[in-house]
Amino acid sequence: MVTPAPVSELVTRAERWAADRPDAVACQVGGRAPHAVSYAETAEAVRETTAALALAGVRPGMRTVLLVFPGVELGVLALSLLRLGAVPVMVDPGLPWAAVRRCLARAEPEAFIGVPLAQAARLALGWARRTSRVTITVGPRRFWPGPTLDGLRATARATARATARADARATAPAPGPDDLALIAYTSGSTGPPKGVPLRHRHLTAQLDLLAGLDAVRAGASVLSTFVPFALGAAALGATAVLPDLDPRHPLRFDPAALAEDIRRYRVSAAFAAPALLDRLARHCAARGLVLGSLDTVAVAGAPLSLPTLERVRACLPGGARVLSVYGATECLPVAAIEGRELTAALAAHPGMGTCLGTPLPGVEVRVIGVTDDPIARWDDDLVAPPGAVGEIVVSSPAVSDPYLDDPHATALARIADGDRVWHRMGDLGRLDEDGRLWFAGRRSERVRAPGGDLYPDHVETLLAGTPGARRVALVGAGPRPVLVVEPEDGVRPGAARAALLAEAARHPATAGLRDVLAHPRFPVDARHNSKIRRDLLGVWAGRRL
Repeated sequence: MVTPAPVSELVTRAERWAADRPDAVACQVGGRAPHAVSYAETAEAVRETTAALALAGVRPGMRTVLLVFPGVELGVLALSLLRLGAVPVMVDPGLPWAAVRRCLARAEPEAFIGVPLAQAARLALGWARRTSRVTITVGPRRFWPGPTLDGLRATARATARATARADARATAPAPGPDDLALIAYTSGSTGPPKGVPLRHRHLTAQLDLLAGLDAVRAGASVLSTFVPFALGAAALGATAVLPDLDPRHPLRFDPAALAEDIRRYRVSAAFAAPALLDRLARHCAARGLVLGSLDTVAVAGAPLSLPTLERVRACLPGGARVLSVYGATECLPVAAIEGRELTAALAAHPGMGTCLGTPLPGVEVRVIGVTDDPIARWDDDLVAPPGAVGEIVVSSPAVSDPYLDDPHATALARIADGDRVWHRMGDLGRLDEDGRLWFAGRRSERVRAPGGDLYPDHVETLLAGTPGARRVALVGAGPRPVLVVEPEDGVRPGAARAALLAEAARHPATAGLRDVLAHPRFPVDARHNSKIRRDLLGVWAGRRL
């Protein structure tokens, strides 16, 4: 098992780098307004911001909404809240407004830190309006009350010598391993987003597991489109390169600018979702670009398809690796596999889903029989027969607390086992004879066909790469299995349907699937724009049929 480091190491790790390498760049912002900050500057900004938040009334344990665009300011605020012992509440800004309101209603935050747009939404849409008694605007304040972050920082600087609160550690004890660190949310790709409480020991375990991937090295430049990975990179001594991306619309980015950021800052490792990398790789392929500084590309957020893997590898130098990382908000990371091994596994076992690789050291994975009912306590009889498809369950130091104010969802996702807990991933899969984990699809998205259950990833991996098809999905219109194709740009829907039917006829496992529809643009999750919303696609298919 991975032994969590002391919590002080998690909270102060970036400050240690500031002491050891003060002039090294901690964060490099790319895009249209590039700028960099050193570790020493970051540490000073965190100290000043911690004092400013304390002056505003933010206290240890206080749940604090943090709605700020990705960048240096977001990282400084997150570290400052952790240092103060407050609890950041991290909601995806790309979620529907009603979903954000629901998330915040369950979190019941007492403080709300946000850009002007978020503060306006707080008042107009009721985001945590009832519970927030401390509001801080990041940027210019409009018609709402409360201080601005810049104003608080100015006051903190002016009174730094006159009040002990200029250094919040003077009045607040350092948070312990079991203290609540932050509240994250699931992506909402298969239902309403659920609040995930993470304690400081969970974050430390995540950092230890992330370090084990050997993708982040001290002194290297690491580009991440995931804020948690960017913070992790900085804590591990790397330079976090933040591209110009709108988290509300993660695919509305300029691939030329992203490629230039990778070249200009000599990025050696990149963390991103499959859909974003696919768009970047298509841009590079069309122009013959090779991203020569990259030696590792880590893909997370959704299964990595073979066509996307091949496109990404084509724009990397020889010897670079593509690493597919599996996990969930509730336990991250779980397993990983290198792209060459993934390609070989798919070729050797067609129609068996996507190989996720071997569980990471310290992470235990088992596969249990499929049921949609809660399981209160662990029993070895739950384990599925060797090689059989079942539900993936995980036990690791990074497994989160029960869901926030959602006992029904918690009952469906956790299995008590003495002094530990198994998290039910909601994913179906199997363990092969080599101990590798395979993904078959979401439990809620299996198609309950009359002849037996059909698993989306078993079908979609067979049909990936169909000429004229950007993506393929298996959905259920009730018990009726339906193939849906998203045509490539410029391909007529009828031609895409015909090509998919022809490809399906070549494989015994899919030859009987005769219902094929074309959809102009698949609905996807708000966070990564990579997970297909098969629930919505199935409803659409049912109406069409």
